[in-house]
Amino acid sequence: MGDNDLTLKVAIPDTSLSDCSNLREKTTKVGQIARALAIFRVDEVFIYKTGQLETSKRRDADLLDKLLRYLDTPQYLRRRVFPKTTSLQFAGTLPPLRTLSHPLESSLTDLFEGTIRWGIQVRPNLIDLGFEKLIDYHDTVSEREPTLFRVRSTNPRIELEPIKRSDVDVYWGFEVSRASNLLDLLKRSKRLTRIGFSRNAPFFNNIEQDLKTTISSTNSILAVFGGPTHGILSIYNEAAKEDIKYNVDFWINAIPNQGTETVRLEEALIIGLGLMNSSFGLLYTLPGYNR
Repeated sequence: MGDNDLTLKVAIPDTSLSDCSNLREKTTKVGQIARALAIFRVDEVFIYKTGQLETSKRRDADLLDKLLRYLDTPQYLRRRVFPKTTSLQFAGTLPPLRTLSHPLESSLTDLFEGTIRWGIQVRPNLIDLGFEKLIDYHDTVSEREPTLFRVRSTNPRIELEPIKRSDVDVYWGFEVSRASNLLDLLKRSKRLTRIGFSRNAPFFNNIEQDLKTTISSTNSILAVFGGPTHGILSIYNEAAKEDIKYNVDFWINAIPNQGTETVRLEEALIIGLGLMNSSFGLLYTLPGYNR
């Protein structure tokens, strides 16, 4: 993949869990968010700082970050990457993502040249790839964060090479990043088609053709969503609102005449990303299943 990488990035606020009253509810909501991201092949999700988190909920952004990374990590590596903590108390209730990056095979007989798997160094020169035994690897990689490996050879011995997620030509899960503020993120993303979702925006079908034309040029999207209690613009003063507006290429209302007073973030993700995927998903996403 090169300069014309197909990418779909999503930005959600650090207040995403503010409508949840306890850890179980927050864990459930993150599972729904992660499923939406994976289903529609999001490559990277940004958690942007709003300055609106109540003192009692300041750790929500860290929890959102941690649980999203937990869900993107293959099950066979989670215990090595994430020690038991109170924040993972209800992790067992999270739904599996079942992306191509989460293989079910656990036998070395399933390993062949070209196989790609996440692994982690557990001791010097030994990698856990989720098989019944550790794999020799004569180099040093992280013992805390998973490394992506491609199998170069299986005969006479298994040889691994580290690669980047962007080197994989199918959808391989999502990265989780933090953004200090939304405006800076939008400015850094000016080569992407930047889309903001708002109930006060033009209906999707009214601008669909213009969207397709723009996305055909950029091959990339940054889709921005508001929080449970506020839209994208409602937390900013007038000057900042104008800056945000100037740095968003399209505003979309994905749910004309919505039947409920509010739409939850996890619902907005499913609807908004699903609408784009159905209309022009092949222009900006890597293939997943049934490719």
